[in-house]
Amino acid sequence: MIKCKTWIRIAALGLAGLAPVLATGARAEPASANSDLRLDLAKYRGKVVMLDFWASWCAPCKQAFPYMATLTRRYGPRDFAVVTVNAERQRAPGEAFLRQVKSTLPVVWDADASAVKTWQVNELPATILIDRKGKVRFRHTGFFPDKTPEYTAQVDALVKEH
Repeated sequence: MIKCKTWIRIAALGLAGLAPVLATGARAEPASANSDLRLDLAKYRGKVVMLDFWASWCAPCKQAFPYMATLTRRYGPRDFAVVTVNAERQRAPGEAFLRQVKSTLPVVWDADASAVKTWQVNELPATILIDRKGKVRFRHTGFFPDKTPEYTAQVDALVKEH
């Protein structure tokens, strides 16, 4: 769970309980079709959001990407969204990683670690599941393939809530 200090920061941003909108400090360069320079979860209002923090050097992160893509196909864009956040200062290793895992998931480049700090991410991968109302419901550190039924059950329960 996100600690109280973070909720106070979220509330201070005036987003009515929805996750924060953060500038990331990414270089001002053209973004690819599946990337953004800031974390803006407001556009996912009404959907279940899986917010995943990752880095190119993280082996469990590499395992998580195909699973997240599977969830995206399973639930579709109406009810569910995955937003990935690269937690590295340099963008090039992350771009190479995305090509290697053949990801088309949205990515935010958090070069200045503002999202990492706000969401209090201390280990990678870190996954935060946010319900349709913008409330953090589950938080996982690491990715364990044998726990995917548990992860899927959590997403399924949130998607079924209306």
